[in-house]
Amino acid sequence: SSSSSSSSSSSSASSSSEEEEEKSEKSEKMMSTKCDRTRQLWVEGEPPKVSAKLKRGVSGAPKSLPKFAPPKCKRDRMERVRLAIAVSTRSARGPATSWAEVLVKNVHANLPKQWKAEIIFYEDGGDVEDEEDEKEDDGEVDESGKREREKESRRTRRTATATTRKSREFARKAANAAKDGKGYAVYATSRDTDARVVSRLLRLTSAETVLLMYPSSSSSSSFSSSSSSSLREIKTGVDVSVDWIRNAEAMLARDAKLVAVFVAEGSVRGEREKERKDGNDARPFLPSSNSIVLVKREALLRGGYQLLAEKKAAPCGVNNPNPDDLLIEAIKNVGGKYVAMHAESPHEVAPSEMISRDRGDGEVICGPEFLDVEPAFCDHGRRAIGAKGDASRGEKKVMASIVMQFYDRPKSISALPALLSKKSPVLAELLVNNDSRSSHEAWMKSLHRFHNSMLTLASNNSTDEKVSTRRNKFSVPFALLVHSPDVHEIRAYNRLGRAANAPFVAFIQDDDRPNDPNWLARALKLFKVQPKMSMLGGHAGRLDTSKNMEVKRQWGARSKGYRGGPTWQNAGEKYGNAAGALPIKFLDPNTEEAFMWAYKVNSAPLIVRADDFIRVGLFHPMFSCPGEMGIGFDFEFSIRLWKNGLGVGLYSSGFKDGLGGGGSTRSNPVALLRRMTAWRSNNILLYYCYPNFHHEKGTKIALAWNKELVLRTKTRRPAKSSSQF
Repeated sequence: SSSSSSSSSSSSASSSSEEEEEKSEKSEKMMSTKCDRTRQLWVEGEPPKVSAKLKRGVSGAPKSLPKFAPPKCKRDRMERVRLAIAVSTRSARGPATSWAEVLVKNVHANLPKQWKAEIIFYEDGGDVEDEEDEKEDDGEVDESGKREREKESRRTRRTATATTRKSREFARKAANAAKDGKGYAVYATSRDTDARVVSRLLRLTSAETVLLMYPSSSSSSSFSSSSSSSLREIKTGVDVSVDWIRNAEAMLARDAKLVAVFVAEGSVRGEREKERKDGNDARPFLPSSNSIVLVKREALLRGGYQLLAEKKAAPCGVNNPNPDDLLIEAIKNVGGKYVAMHAESPHEVAPSEMISRDRGDGEVICGPEFLDVEPAFCDHGRRAIGAKGDASRGEKKVMASIVMQFYDRPKSISALPALLSKKSPVLAELLVNNDSRSSHEAWMKSLHRFHNSMLTLASNNSTDEKVSTRRNKFSVPFALLVHSPDVHEIRAYNRLGRAANAPFVAFIQDDDRPNDPNWLARALKLFKVQPKMSMLGGHAGRLDTSKNMEVKRQWGARSKGYRGGPTWQNAGEKYGNAAGALPIKFLDPNTEEAFMWAYKVNSAPLIVRADDFIRVGLFHPMFSCPGEMGIGFDFEFSIRLWKNGLGVGLYSSGFKDGLGGGGSTRSNPVALLRRMTAWRSNNILLYYCYPNFHHEKGTKIALAWNKELVLRTKTRRPAKSSSQF
């Protein structure tokens, strides 16, 4: 009887375990499908893998298609970054900047080479400038003290300017000194809250883990000024800090549920341990206020950290939360846990029973339809002033993030931001990747003007003197400048596309000239009436309907060394504004806008839904080496969207080429040869990425969707440009 009872108990146990497994499988399926594609907080996909060889019978591929040979890169491809050090440098001024040199030369340089660690410095304004504004806002001054006050104001402004330049120079020097060209310096046009800065830092890198350093307490302006800050240990005991990073990294790798390792201060830990032993403290062991933490980046973003920062840490808020609290809340949302570890003794960790943060309920946190970012700016007393306008029309929401790749085109620095903001009805932010790391002060002046234009639009042309005179410093930043180590467009677009705060991202180039101020408004209107569209091209597009391939002969002396022959680009129709292209032959029935579905579209501009851009895996890095032109990345992303059931459209943006001066890959014979070689190679690559889909199957889908549109005729023409969206 005992054996039968034991067998029955074992069978019941096995059945219960099977039931638990079924429940877990169901919960996993529910977790993956509970949020629809527009409400996923953060699901970062990967670009498709390249097939080693094409099997026989692959449809759509030419019979004589050569084998794809990947380009040999002189530099690290930067696709897999294991760790990034992300630093908010808010109060790193004057003598306090010495820690950055130690951080770069003694910590970052001594990390394992296979980690490919990068370092990012984020600079967003100086304290001296803010003090000056507060002095000017104290009230009216009598005539006797007016002259003295003006002298003091001029002295303060000179000091503020010198301090700001010093801080800007410090961030760039520190980034440039990073080993193997892995340093980035980011500059914002106004001061943001600490939590929102941390959100940007998490999205400015693709690293698996991020060492965050930031000011997180109102009582402590920076981690470098804390009385017992572990950065003091970094200054005096660099080897200990490297050991701390290595051990924390190992802990995160061993424990799938462990999301963050905070640096703990010895004094805090001792007090907490004493209270716990005495039974007077039932609270978990919390991290210290030194604001240094190693985190799993994607887990925090899946837990909704970006949404938490936008909703709970708006500028000018009375009770802005500590970023540590939001990090812990995001960790809870994914059922994770965190620990605190001493900087002095990296192996000493808090007791495990006090740090577990397992939700255990299988819940998935869904985001809103899109991230509802409303601009905010402050009056002189740092009180928030709400923007006017009709929320339903999107007048006061940041609707688009414009991402621009820049390399040494001096004339475009002042002209392009002005053209983007002039008479524009769309509230947008501008993110600039400066690969040449040049013309910093000119860029900051231009971006501040763009920032002011957007803030005027956000305030609905408010006549409030407090808004108009101080909008520059006390608001969300409407522009970012990133000094990067010459990574070129694909990697620059991916980095800044992740960091975008708006529901739509518009990718442009530094020689674009937007002639229609309503180009973005018209694009957003098309996205509204075409919900199945994920990307909209504004330059040119293709339908690969031909049975033949394009053939390019040698282009004379301009392309010396180029062997003529097939480019492996289908010779189908080309539409849009490019040379030799046909006019767009359809109209959208809802807006009367010239519009059609295109199998592939060219940049620029390229306007993409931000959530889809992240979800399908960003632009494919295989299409260029770092620092090289990314010919064909726009075609590949178009095909990938169609492959995922998402549409790609084409409209006329009115953009023209040739702004800003500088060179071109078409004018330089050596660069033109590289361009033509890369073009041919990447056209071949498309067939290896999408066998049995490119080009015939994908083109048939676009042709079928075009049947739902209205044919453009002489009597039925596109509607005039409108600012309504």
